[in-house]
Amino acid sequence: MQRVRHLFLSLVLVAASIANTSAWAHATLVNSSPAAMAQLVQAPAAIVLKFSAGLDPTFSAITVTDRSQKPVTDVKATVDNADRATLRLALPALSSGTYVVHWIAVADDGHKQKGEFSFTVK
Repeated sequence: MQRVRHLFLSLVLVAASIANTSAWAHATLVNSSPAAMAQLVQAPAAIVLKFSAGLDPTFSAITVTDRSQKPVTDVKATVDNADRATLRLALPALSSGTYVVHWIAVADDGHKQKGEFSFTVK
């Protein structure tokens, strides 16, 4: 009887951990607009980053820097209300040049990811 009880409890724990794996997922970058290494004829009006999990808007951020490593705006990125996995930063008019997008994504579960990529406006 003790062995059956132990087996049952083990199965319950395994099932619970499988059911909760999405709650512990990191917010990894899935898609970006503009794309990494994009060569654009026209400057984008915004940076839009799509992640694999919902984001905490308090700690998630985007910074765009020019070739002098100076931020191009002091506006804060916002999490989309309709899709909490989307982070958006409005941009001012950008001139020709290469820009670097630095991002920090803190998932609703508290896990932090960060990264960067560049794009060029011709």
